[in-house]
Amino acid sequence: MAINISNPFILASASPRRQELLRSVGFKFKTIPAHVNEDYINGESPREHVKRLARDKARAIARKYPGSWVLGADTIVVIDGLILGKPKNKTQARQMLERLSGREHKVFTGFTLSHAASRSIKTKVIQSAVQFKHICAGEMEWYTACDEPYDKAGGYAVQGKGAYFIQSIRGSYTNVIGLPLCEVLEELKKMGAINFG
Repeated sequence: MAINISNPFILASASPRRQELLRSVGFKFKTIPAHVNEDYINGESPREHVKRLARDKARAIARKYPGSWVLGADTIVVIDGLILGKPKNKTQARQMLERLSGREHKVFTGFTLSHAASRSIKTKVIQSAVQFKHICAGEMEWYTACDEPYDKAGGYAVQGKGAYFIQSIRGSYTNVIGLPLCEVLEELKKMGAINFG
């Protein structure tokens, strides 16, 4: 049995994690990354930021492929009102992990589903809370020496070695990976884009 999709489906993201999550449920899709300006707008809340970027990404691709369903998404890590992006080097990765150590932070993912031909568009923001254990100096050194922190928001991967730091997650687990799978599939079902047959 497979998930039946009414039209071609495009993931407007180059994220390997999002691709893996969609494949894990047997989804067939094409990947066409959307290149949009991801700079923050002054005064924008984390929720507004991910919502805007998800919408921009989906619209950019949906305009070119009006007959396809397009999924755009953006994920950020937030602590103390600060948005943690992807660390560029070991120093940045260490600073992020020191801030997260022993504390709870929030992960926001905005996602947009768009089908331009039928003018169907839906945007949602999902929030999860992640509690970290206290990370000691040796653990910090071990983790920042591997490749894992450097293309991840907040400098860690919940589905990799970074899982060791996580004491608990409230909310969607797949959201912390980069795509709230349950909510995305539920919306696609409501929009008549997929059925399970």
